Amino acid sequence: MNAVFGTENPEATFLRALRSVESVSPAVLWIDEIEMGVGGYREGGDASMSRIFSGFLTWMQEKAALVFVAATANRIHLLPAEIIRKGRFDQVFFVDLPTEQERKQIFTIHLKKSRVDVSRFDLIFLAKATNGWNGAEIEQAVISGVVDAYAEKRELNEDDLYRMISATVPLAVTMEEQIKAIKSWAHERALNASKPDAVMRGTQP
Repeated sequence: MNAVFGTENPEATFLRALRSVESVSPAVLWIDEIEMGVGGYREGGDASMSRIFSGFLTWMQEKAALVFVAATANRIHLLPAEIIRKGRFDQVFFVDLPTEQERKQIFTIHLKKSRVDVSRFDLIFLAKATNGWNGAEIEQAVISGVVDAYAEKRELNEDDLYRMISATVPLAVTMEEQIKAIKSWAHERALNASKPDAVMRGTQP
């Protein structure tokens, strides 16, 4: 949105952007952190912003081009209610912190990217040790471990990862209240994008 409002005629710029998307259809329009763009909209606020927002809502509902719109939001409570109703976005999904199985997969991905033998690592233990971690935190633990191992001219081992894990306070702890509030909002208003660990193991949650 900064690119739009930084122009002489933001409404025309935004309209051209939508037409550009339609011109390459079928397409996926991915909007990252949508609340940063439209979260500041308020009735009675900036007239130009109001017209852009209204035009975007109309386009989402009435567009004839085959454009699938997907968006992410870290603070969905900042979004105006009208943008997430049915007819604009078909569904709202909640992406929780990774499950144990997902953490194993994340470790596998980043260990392979680091070109180490994944079979040398106890992925189950690593996944359990990082309960409540997000994917970026797991990635950084692997990267930091690789850097330390490289500095000592040796291969990455489990001790490197355990040391990084022990030295890290995950966001789920530092921002516990905020994350609880997000989960509480999502519990009644969104579909969970992942199955709980218990369900994935074939047991009742």
